[in-house]
Amino acid sequence: MKFTSRKILLSSLVLPFALGVQSAGAAQIVEWGYEVDNSFTDFTASEGDGSVTVNGTNSTLTWGTTVNSSISITPEVDSADGLMTNGDAVMGGTFTHDNSPIPDTDSALTSFNLNTALTLTPVDPAGDTLGALPLSFQSYFTETRNQNGECVSQSESVCDDIFTLGNVDDLGGMQVGDNYEIAAESFTIDDYSYTVFLEIVGLGELMNESCAAAGAPNGCIGFLTQENQTNNFNTRFRIESDQVGVSVPEPGTLALLGLGLVGLGLSRRKWHA
Repeated sequence: MKFTSRKILLSSLVLPFALGVQSAGAAQIVEWGYEVDNSFTDFTASEGDGSVTVNGTNSTLTWGTTVNSSISITPEVDSADGLMTNGDAVMGGTFTHDNSPIPDTDSALTSFNLNTALTLTPVDPAGDTLGALPLSFQSYFTETRNQNGECVSQSESVCDDIFTLGNVDDLGGMQVGDNYEIAAESFTIDDYSYTVFLEIVGLGELMNESCAAAGAPNGCIGFLTQENQTNNFNTRFRIESDQVGVSVPEPGTLALLGLGLVGLGLSRRKWHA
């Protein structure tokens, strides 16, 4: 009788853990390799002398006749590993605006699309490379002309230029601390859903006066760049994951199940006695 009761008690403790293991399903991907490709497309310019030119990799736009202003983006960033699921963000490139005072008579950049495509490769556990996750930022640029006093009070230099985004609602962005974060479309591998979040450090909600100067509605999202300076804005991304489609019993539920089986064992012992 002592052997039988001990056997029933042991099985009541082992069974809940076994149930938990079986419900967990496939392993979560905990580390990734990545490649980021960035480019500018669909740019427009105001009327005036000169034009906006693009370099061979579509990663730099330049305008101005006597002096030049430009924007550029790191064309490619890649790493064989280092992107951790539910971990810290990693670098996705740097957006740069070389801001020079452009004469009123010069043509200047007015809009462009900043496109980024992220390709992920599972490292731990290893897996096949996934198709690229694309994001496109519909961007508008306001070249504030120092000569005619278009400067806004939010300016930190003589007369800051203004960048704004036009497709914020479509991107589903949200303010996270001092930065604005945008989520790519989620994807599922085995029992886990993964979402990539991208941010441009310094991107955020502008004052209404700055939005109005850029021809954007109140509460617009963007950033200002200082005159006669090289303005850098780092882009970063991270990946989060949650288990989906699998119900794993809570610890309390497992404990109750174990106690129930213990009670069943004791009842059997008493009945046989």
